[in-house]
Amino acid sequence: MSIKNKKVSLRQLMPIIVILVLGVLLVCIAMINGVNQGQLDFEDSEHNQIFSRSAADYPGFDWQLTSLKNEVVRLSDFQGQPVLLVFWATWCPYCKQLLPGIEKLHEQYAHQGLKIIGVNINEDWKPHVYWENHGYQFDSVLEGDEIARHYGVAGTPTVVFIAPSGKVMGVKAFHDPKNPLLEKFANAFTKN
Repeated sequence: MSIKNKKVSLRQLMPIIVILVLGVLLVCIAMINGVNQGQLDFEDSEHNQIFSRSAADYPGFDWQLTSLKNEVVRLSDFQGQPVLLVFWATWCPYCKQLLPGIEKLHEQYAHQGLKIIGVNINEDWKPHVYWENHGYQFDSVLEGDEIARHYGVAGTPTVVFIAPSGKVMGVKAFHDPKNPLLEKFANAFTKN
C-alpha cells in the first residue's frame, strides 16, 4: 500500500492537535507570567525636578474621578509623589488577598510621601460598603474602567507604579501582598 492511498482520520490527528494547542497555551502563559513577574527599574532621572511644576505642567496622563468620600481626585494633585494605582473590584477573590497588604504598605509609607489610590473597576456591587467593612484607610476612586483601559489593565488586581515625575514605571498584575516590587518602589521614591 502506498502513502498516497492511506487516509488519515480526524480521530488519528486529534491527539496531535490537542498537544499542539496545549503547547501554544503553555508558551503564552509562560510569556504572560514572565512579563508580570519581571523586574522593574525604578530609576527616574526627573525625580528631583518635578516638585516645582504646576498641575497644568503635569507630564503624566492626568485623570479625574470621584472618590468613595464623594471628593474629586486628580492624579496631578499628587505630582512630586510616588503613586501606586491599585485596580480592584468587590467580587475579585485575588483583590481580597492583595488589599490587606496594600493597606499595610499605606500605613508604613504614607507619612513618607507614598500615595496609594485604589481604582474600582468592573463593579457590580457596593464598593462603599466593601471598603468600609474592610477598614481600608487609603483612598479609592470609583468607575475607573476608562483609566484601566488607558494603562492597559486587563484584570484585577493590577498595580500601576507611577514615579514622582508622572512617568509610569510599570503595570503589573499580581495578588501577593508581599510582592517585592511594592517595597522596592516605596523605598526608591519615599523620604526615609
